[in-house]
Amino acid sequence: MTGTGTEQFLQDAHGMIGCVGCHQGVEGKSNKTEAHAGLIAYPSEISVNVCAQCHDGIADRVSHSLHTTMGGYHTMFEARTGQTLNSSQTIRDHYEGECNKCHATCGSCHISRPKSAGGGFIQGHSIKKTPDMSLQCTACHGSRIGEEYTGAHQGLRSDVHYVPNAMHCKNCHTGEQIHGDGTEYAHRYENASLTRCRDCHHIGAENGYHATHGSEFACQVCHSQDYKNCNDCHAGSGLQEPSYLQFKIGRNPISELRSGSIAVLRHVPSSEQTYSAWGVESSTYSSLPTFKYASPHNIVRWTSRTDTSGGQSCFNACHNTSNGPDGFFLRLSDLDTLSVAEREANLPYIVPDGPPPWN
Repeated sequence: MTGTGTEQFLQDAHGMIGCVGCHQGVEGKSNKTEAHAGLIAYPSEISVNVCAQCHDGIADRVSHSLHTTMGGYHTMFEARTGQTLNSSQTIRDHYEGECNKCHATCGSCHISRPKSAGGGFIQGHSIKKTPDMSLQCTACHGSRIGEEYTGAHQGLRSDVHYVPNAMHCKNCHTGEQIHGDGTEYAHRYENASLTRCRDCHHIGAENGYHATHGSEFACQVCHSQDYKNCNDCHAGSGLQEPSYLQFKIGRNPISELRSGSIAVLRHVPSSEQTYSAWGVESSTYSSLPTFKYASPHNIVRWTSRTDTSGGQSCFNACHNTSNGPDGFFLRLSDLDTLSVAEREANLPYIVPDGPPPWN
């Protein structure tokens, strides 16, 4: 072993375990083939998870977490196709080859870059207690969350919480939350311990806007900027259309899990042809909306909806927005270009034309 971090690793508790302690293989052999017999290249893969030898409690919880199970993907696939990922070996093979490579292991957060981001050690073989935000966290969650948080989109600001080298993902998303609580959730918003703005921010009646909207609006309705949306993704070949920035407010599709009747909605790229290459039809496609509950990571205090400078009222800034596709609210006209099934799936979450309040 050579390179940055080697000496540090060899002297810490993990290095003292020895190569064979984690990777197996055969001790004392100078011939590569003999030495590598039975070698485990990725000892933190959940099927073998050597980490559990010492970190059994955490490893068990991680094995049930969404980072490992990809439960959200299973939920969406089953709801839209009426099949499971185990309905046939063909489906399972496609899933393992094209989708399941995104699942995380202990190593992809604490040792190396995730496989989906090309792999490679972060600091030699050193095992880092806290993941690297750019090389690990946003290596997986970068296209939307990372770009939003750091202000990568032209004309938009970084999240007010983004302080380079200071405010890290872990400040809101703790290790306990990432490792899971041992429950296998169907998707992330089912987790009651998921971070909420109100964990840190008191929303009181002394602020007139909060007094009016605080109980019914998700915080992002007023405090997030435009965010990435996508259309028409096909398994095996990816997006068929470029992503785009947009902002849409509509009725909350998961009000039983996240408070408020009005929420920010992000269009996700699931289409009726998404699994055609797998030989799977989306026969129950209309069972889920494609405008999904969103938590954009680009929070700022004043936005195009909260700007009341120059004597402008919030009625002009937000309430009186256009009824068309360029307006803030999800309207019936936003569904005009969608298929019959997709239109049906999203109809319950539109708001009527014209300014609020709505019946």
